[in-house]
Amino acid sequence: KARRRQEARGSERLEPWSDEMLNSRRDLEPFESEKREEVTSKKPFRVRRVARWSECDPAGVVYTGNFAEYALSAVHLFRRHIFQRNWRDIREQTGVDLPAKAISMIFNGSLWPDDVFDMEVRAGEIRSRTFDFEITATRADDGSNVFTGTLSVICVSAADRRIAAAIPDLLRRRLDDSKAASAEA
Repeated sequence: KARRRQEARGSERLEPWSDEMLNSRRDLEPFESEKREEVTSKKPFRVRRVARWSECDPAGVVYTGNFAEYALSAVHLFRRHIFQRNWRDIREQTGVDLPAKAISMIFNGSLWPDDVFDMEVRAGEIRSRTFDFEITATRADDGSNVFTGTLSVICVSAADRRIAAAIPDLLRRRLDDSKAASAEA
C-alpha cells in the first residue's frame, strides 16, 4: 500500500523545468540585487524601488503607511547627494539639525508585491528657515503616477532643537543649485 501511495504521489510531480525556464532571468528581474532601492539617476535624481510582499496589507496591496517610508528614504538619499554630507557632518559643520516639519502626500495608484517603481526627488520651495523636498513616484512598467508628496524640513539649532535657525548659506546654495538644475532638465 505504501509503495502504491508513493507511486501515485510521484505521478503528481511537477514537470521538470525546461532549459528556457532555467536560463530566463525575467522572473528574477525585481530581485536581481538584495537592495531594496537604488539610485538610478542623479539628474534628475531618481530612486528605483521594488515593493515587497512584507510591505502589503491583508488585501495584498502595499499598505498606505509604507508610502511615507518610501518617500522619506528617497529624500534621505537625495539630501545626502545635494549636500554631499551625512546628517552628522551637516550638524557639526553648520550647527543645525534638519528634522521634518511636515509631510503631505496624495495617493494616485496602488502597488502590489514585486511592482517596480521610481521616485523622482527635487528641491522645492526654499524659505528662511524651512525648505521642501518634492517627490513623485511612478510605476516603472507604464509610467502611471503612484503618489506625489512634499516633505518640509525646518532648520533648528543643534544646541537647542526648540529654536528655529536660518538655513545656513552652504545648504541654501546647494538647494538653489539643485533647484536650478531641476528647472533646466
